[in-house]
Amino acid sequence: MSKPALQPISSASFSVTAERPRSEGKFLYVGDEKSWIRGVTYGTFRPDGRGSEYHDVERVAQDFALIAANGMNAIRTYTAPPRWLLDAAQGCGLRVMVGLPWEQHVAFLEDKKRQRSIENAVRAG
Repeated sequence: MSKPALQPISSASFSVTAERPRSEGKFLYVGDEKSWIRGVTYGTFRPDGRGSEYHDVERVAQDFALIAANGMNAIRTYTAPPRWLLDAAQGCGLRVMVGLPWEQHVAFLEDKKRQRSIENAVRAG
């Protein structure tokens, strides 16, 4: 059985600016423009021999090019990715929504001590 060929759904080009999206009601805006998220999840993969949860740079670049070519403009990761992965995403016009491996279903913002420990862990990388 052969693999189906990926077909672009739009010829529109996407650009990622340094400007952060902001929420207004139930929508996201970048500048004055409403931003529609068309995204997929990416990773996390089985750690390789170096402990990396993501594929090598070339494979990620290829994946992101295919994702963008099929009309997506965002990916969501489940763990904090390495900087080079963020650079690769930006190079393909993809925004990244980074998830953090943390306790689920915990009202962490209600506990100042827990909130500080999360902030410290994120800053430490």
